[in-house]
Amino acid sequence: MTENSNPGKMGVTVQPANSGDADENLEVVFACEDVNIFYDQFQAIDSLNMNINKHRITALIGPSGCGKSTFLRTLNRMNDFIPDWRIKGRITLEGEDIYAPRVDPVETRLRVGMVFQQPNPFPKSIYENIALGPRLNGYTGELDALVEDSLKRAYLWDEVKDKLEESAYSLSGGQQQRLCIARAIAMLPEVLLMDEPTASLDPISTRKIEELITELKKNYTIIIVTHNMQQAARIGDYTALFYQGKLIEYDRTFKIFTNPGEKLTEDYITGRFG
Repeated sequence: MTENSNPGKMGVTVQPANSGDADENLEVVFACEDVNIFYDQFQAIDSLNMNINKHRITALIGPSGCGKSTFLRTLNRMNDFIPDWRIKGRITLEGEDIYAPRVDPVETRLRVGMVFQQPNPFPKSIYENIALGPRLNGYTGELDALVEDSLKRAYLWDEVKDKLEESAYSLSGGQQQRLCIARAIAMLPEVLLMDEPTASLDPISTRKIEELITELKKNYTIIIVTHNMQQAARIGDYTALFYQGKLIEYDRTFKIFTNPGEKLTEDYITGRFG
């Protein structure tokens, strides 16, 4: 598709601008077409159109209540649990409509993992936090190897390898969040959704999580909601600004932060509101 000079315009598919490098040939993982999301009579997302590229980090920014977390949860059908919630439009994952009647939402959630704002380890051992999900879902491989690999991918193995039978609650907040990331990885997803994963962490733990996220994009497509614009600038390949349920602008992160195409984007990133 051609680049859109007015990314916030309703009803127009928003694509990141090409900069002449290899990204222009990236595979689209999620394609969202005229997506409208409602909670009863309240419209949380209004006519959203955007494509999300494979093996890249897409940061969703915007003030509280703008719809970014609602959109994130829509991508793995977590909103299905909310009464009076409904969606109009189409969201495809690798070309398959995830809201089609034949699609099992559990399968979608296996393909699209999620990490929440507050670390939420199970009240079990470190080992069982990783092993439980795969075991319940019929994993037939070597479980010990899966646990070790998941913890290594989450940069946590060296810190916990000698205490795998200890409670996950014995870990620090930053370690617990990396454990939750390892737990998501162990389900062998294609995409990782992260809803403000460092909001409750100290700066050192935040830096470790950001380094981890940057490394993980080699194997996963990552979509992260963040209120920290510096974080979006540090780790995002693409950034999307949401405001009052609308996608205002979506582009390469360096473009968003150095030469935004919308006045509203410039006002937000310069602190004039939000």
